[in-house]
Amino acid sequence: MNLSITVPTRIDLAGGTLDVYPLYLFEDGGLTLNAAIDVYVHVSVEERDDPRIVIRSEDMDMAEDIASLEGMKMGGKLDLIKKALRYYRPHRGPPRGLNITTRSEAPHGSGLGSSSALLMALSWALNEINQMGLSREQIIGLGANIEAQVIGIPTGKQDYFPPLFGGVRTIWFDVDGFHHEDLSTDNDLIERLNERLILSFTNLSRFSGATNWTMLKRYIEQEGDTVARIRRIKEVAIAMQDSLARLDFDEFARLLSVEWENRKGLAEGVTTPQINDMIAAAEEAGARASKLCGAGGGGCMITYAEPERVPAVKQALTLAGATVMPFRIVQKGIRMSR
Repeated sequence: MNLSITVPTRIDLAGGTLDVYPLYLFEDGGLTLNAAIDVYVHVSVEERDDPRIVIRSEDMDMAEDIASLEGMKMGGKLDLIKKALRYYRPHRGPPRGLNITTRSEAPHGSGLGSSSALLMALSWALNEINQMGLSREQIIGLGANIEAQVIGIPTGKQDYFPPLFGGVRTIWFDVDGFHHEDLSTDNDLIERLNERLILSFTNLSRFSGATNWTMLKRYIEQEGDTVARIRRIKEVAIAMQDSLARLDFDEFARLLSVEWENRKGLAEGVTTPQINDMIAAAEEAGARASKLCGAGGGGCMITYAEPERVPAVKQALTLAGATVMPFRIVQKGIRMSR
């Protein structure tokens, strides 16, 4: 069997960090909002006639040839793929070899959830090949556990939803698991957001896991105003869900700005002088709000501007050192071909 999988990455709009276990339990549930975008991750899986496993990452320019699944050793930048292979192994009979090729369109360290998107695409393919019959929700739950094993610290869960479901989505996390809702069905929400949102790469790479861990640690130790900021971020996410449901973009822009104001105080390094200069340049050109994607520290940034101001804001971001990226929010999640 040969499978080709394409999945979108995401921009996060509000409520990030509230998807990190067990922080959302401490806050009686957490809500995040995000949107799938057409910056894609591609995974192809081809069964072999021998037990060898050949992994190629085109965007990282890396490859590994492994004699068999039983002899596979961990350690290195391909461990996320290897951990998935260990879990999604056939339950009956010896595992067959595989050729696995991956490619991400997202810049390295983008904060767009590309590693989680890759894991979802690969998990979907292995679930199909090994006929395990897992649902999308089950694959998401497994993905969070697999990625936590690889990075060695608690990980957020919101990034797994856009690759599999697409659209503009709210996700609640609570003691009974998670549930989610598509806000972009039977309306023009996606079209109107695409007219107003700008995606840029700050050209500053970041590592979200370390920042999320710092935020969680500060919350547990009740350091500074971390708890108050997290609670305000949850309030903003709830209000933003309502504003998007009503297509109230004035309120959406205001809440996006409030989200960033609270987020950048959660941990040292969430923002930098260079990022502050980019946001200031965008605002001078007419932007209403900006926030970094993911946990911050660099990577990609979304900026809100009214449609007539978008060209000027894009130019201002470019002059400030950012790289404006063409993108669209997309309704469709995973695509598979055989």
